Amino acid sequence: MRNRSQLELKFIAYWKEVDGQPLQEEHKFHKTRKWRFDFAHLQSKVAIEIEGGIWNQSRHTKAVGYIKDCEKYNTATFDDWAVIRLPNYWITQETLLEIKQLIDKRCQKTMQNTAQAD
Repeated sequence: MRNRSQLELKFIAYWKEVDGQPLQEEHKFHKTRKWRFDFAHLQSKVAIEIEGGIWNQSRHTKAVGYIKDCEKYNTATFDDWAVIRLPNYWITQETLLEIKQLIDKRCQKTMQNTAQAD
């Protein structure tokens, strides 16, 4: 596993505080591309991307990197993933509680669909 960024560590600490469901780190979601989500809840198909480096001209904010990120996020959306992008200021308990609620809601929907199929 790679070293975690300070923002990822902040996210993990708050996620534990809100008692969020276990997440998979560095989840590879595409069969042929090397794309990974920073964090993912597989059952609900909720992905969390920690968006660091927005003020220091990181890869995410340069034109080519931005376009590649759009391709990644759109491809994930077409595959029914909900992709939550979190810059530093959005890594708060309040935001993470909203993400937790989204995961719970999507899990309930999945269980209902499975029950109806039976």
